Amino acid sequence: MSESGPEPDIPIKESPRGGTFSRWLADHIIRTRSLRQWVPKSVRRMAARLLVRGDVQEELWREVDPCADAEEVSTYPARVDVRLGIVKEPTHAHKYYIGACRDLGVPYRLVDLSGPDWIRVVQESGCQAFLVRPSAHLTVWKQMFDERLKVMVEALGQIIYPTYEEIWFYESKRRMNYWLTAHNVPHPRTWIFYSRDHAMDFGRTVPLPIVAKTDLGSGASGVRIFRRRPALMRWVARCFGRGVVVSDPRDRQWGSVLLQEYLPDAAEWRVIRLGRSYFAHQKLKEGDFHSGSGKVGWYRPPDRLLDFARAMTEKGRFTSMGMDIFETTDGIYLVNELQSLFGSYLPYQMRVDGKPGRFLYDEATGRWNFEEGVFNQNGSCTLRVEALLAILGKRLQAAEKGGA
Repeated sequence: MSESGPEPDIPIKESPRGGTFSRWLADHIIRTRSLRQWVPKSVRRMAARLLVRGDVQEELWREVDPCADAEEVSTYPARVDVRLGIVKEPTHAHKYYIGACRDLGVPYRLVDLSGPDWIRVVQESGCQAFLVRPSAHLTVWKQMFDERLKVMVEALGQIIYPTYEEIWFYESKRRMNYWLTAHNVPHPRTWIFYSRDHAMDFGRTVPLPIVAKTDLGSGASGVRIFRRRPALMRWVARCFGRGVVVSDPRDRQWGSVLLQEYLPDAAEWRVIRLGRSYFAHQKLKEGDFHSGSGKVGWYRPPDRLLDFARAMTEKGRFTSMGMDIFETTDGIYLVNELQSLFGSYLPYQMRVDGKPGRFLYDEATGRWNFEEGVFNQNGSCTLRVEALLAILGKRLQAAEKGGA
């Protein structure tokens, strides 16, 4: 079945839900929780591609969101004299900010930027700063956040966290490459083309294997390794032709190509900076990829790696940044990816000698000190809220017994 084009001009039997039987069946598979548990993932994906209905996807996101019915304006006892705006995100990823504010006793207001009167909503919100998690699930959503957050900061004078500078290249490998190159940060050699002819000429002579990446896409989605030239040339032609689907069949990325040198023997570290806290673990490889493997090596990171990450974040004044860093066989560090927002599903992001914790840098001694504890609650957003409060110069009051 084609993904686009006009509907056939012939009678079609209607289902009880008002669509074709195939669409009704896809709807039933996606909506019915018991069926989703037993239907193979490949079939569920096919059903989703057939259906492509926002209301169904919205319902599924709400099902896994414990904060879907959260109050628009918090009413619990406040431990700080500031109200933070939490910008709504279509897949409900803002739920982590809600959980963090609840745990810390920080007043919040949910703010929706998607409407036509969004500027008035921001101006009348009564919030001193805004917590944001822009969605890149669809290109149009990313464009909306890029445009409106820029206006919030530069025209309306609002404070957002992470900062707009950190968010500017969130889920954009092209923008990230431009920033790394402009700031002389070591990274794998990368070539970006907006000309089909130049990309085809390069593809005919570049040594293989080579890595191709879409601009949007996380967890190794949109990443391919080409070992045969005909396959690479077909990919380049496709990128300048019908385009590439990463998440939604209505949303194709086309008109450019990003190619990166292949480093098969490099180890990869995930290093995280949130405020003053640093975490690191190794991303273990499965097949050709480290990202998306779900395999973690809980090793103590070298001080030299932490120094590298700190120097880079200080250069960009970043305090909310996840860094995927290659370590080559000769000990050179190369930044593979930067994301101001990232998956953080465990309440800790590092273990040293089996103990969860974080590293703090001592400016006076120039040493890294390990502090044992669990710090990454609420998808690491508790640390983000604390970092924003520090920027605002606000301190949490001691919680009263029985209070929030």
